[in-house]
Amino acid sequence: MGKVKYKESFSYKLLKTLALGGSILIAASSPYFGLKILQGIGQESSRKSWRQFYNELYRLRRQKRINVSQNPDGSYNVIISNLGKKLVEKHELDDLEIKRPERWDGFWRFLSFDIPSNKKLARYSLLNKLKELGFIMAQNSLWAHPFECRKELAVIAHAFEVQSHVCFFVAHEADNDSWLREKFEKRNRMILEPPTPTHT
Repeated sequence: MGKVKYKESFSYKLLKTLALGGSILIAASSPYFGLKILQGIGQESSRKSWRQFYNELYRLRRQKRINVSQNPDGSYNVIISNLGKKLVEKHELDDLEIKRPERWDGFWRFLSFDIPSNKKLARYSLLNKLKELGFIMAQNSLWAHPFECRKELAVIAHAFEVQSHVCFFVAHEADNDSWLREKFEKRNRMILEPPTPTHT
């Protein structure tokens, strides 16, 4: 199943719902439990959808993407497993992009990192993702981007488990940043329009 097709699947939507909600409780006495969840992910609340809901729960459990435990009252507690979380994170990471504003504010966003040697794969993955998002290297282990990207970098750092090894900061003033602009424009094939000067 292709990436786009899978992300549109009932299974992925259900898994993502569990990732966002943390856990769900299935009451054994309520055969129609789960209809609210179905509504929440845009599924029709019908008997057919209800059966699909439980079939997908069983399949996700078999694939070890969720954990199901029975409570003393006969109900079931369903939580997403680490494997399931990693699957959701991977697909979210693949779709990550930095939005281009209508006009650049003139600030530069920097990410610096010092990743230990035992995390070489994480460092390699981080660098690849930075390049994919259009970052340019200002210095060794210091990468720059002109657009707001704090949230996107937080997602990346979490996905590669390097949160404690990276630092994000914004430069509101940069002396002679023309070389940064030139490098970014060449790398991303776009023109950075400088912000409109304010008169005081």
